[in-house]
Amino acid sequence: MERLTITLTSDLAARVKAAVETGNYASASEVMRQALRDWEMAEARRQAELAALRADVNVGLDQIAAGKSRPFNAERIVKAGKRIAAKKA
Repeated sequence: MERLTITLTSDLAARVKAAVETGNYASASEVMRQALRDWEMAEARRQAELAALRADVNVGLDQIAAGKSRPFNAERIVKAGKRIAAKKA
């Protein structure tokens, strides 16, 4: 294991200490390791969501290039939304 020194705000340091004092973690190092694992999971989720969004945008761009799009018409969109809402009611 490698030893690192980090600097935290007073609030964050107090939260780390409280997590240890309440018995949720055995040490500040455990708190930090868990925080990093959580961050990695959140980052992976964010990257997956971003990739899905990019794929959706590319589908839309492909549809535009293939001539499968219509000009933006807010009135048509609102009417379609109202029809869908009425069916659900």
